[in-house]
Amino acid sequence: MADESFALADLPGAGSDRPPEERGALEIEDTAVTHVIEGAARRAPGGASRTGLLGRDVYPRAHVSVRHGRIWARLDVGVRWPGPTAATARDLARRVREEAARITGYEIAALDVIVHLTGGDDAPERRVR
Repeated sequence: MADESFALADLPGAGSDRPPEERGALEIEDTAVTHVIEGAARRAPGGASRTGLLGRDVYPRAHVSVRHGRIWARLDVGVRWPGPTAATARDLARRVREEAARITGYEIAALDVIVHLTGGDDAPERRVR
C-alpha cells in the first residue's frame, strides 16, 4: 500500500531539500503590519482603547507603509490622564517596536506616536443633545 503522508513539498526541488535562504521570501502586506502594530499598542499597559459610535477603533489607530522590509508607521494612541503620559508613551513605542520586529521580522524605520489624553474610563464619550 502506498504511503498516505505524501505532500508536494516532498518532491525534489520543491523546497524541502533546499536551505531556507534559497527558498524565497515572505512579503507581509501593509494591512497585516497595521494589525500587528495596533494589537501591540492595545496590549501595552497605560494605553486606552476607545471605540467610536460606529464601532470602529479610534485608539489605537495605525497608518503603515512597508517598503523593502522596513516599516514606516504613524500610531495614534490614547493614554489615560492623569498619569505619567511621557513614560507611558515611551514604553508603548518600545513595546510596539519590539512586537512588530518579533512578529513580522521587519525593522521599524520610523514610528511617530501621537498621544491623545483620555479620562480613566475607556467607554465612548457621551453625546448630549
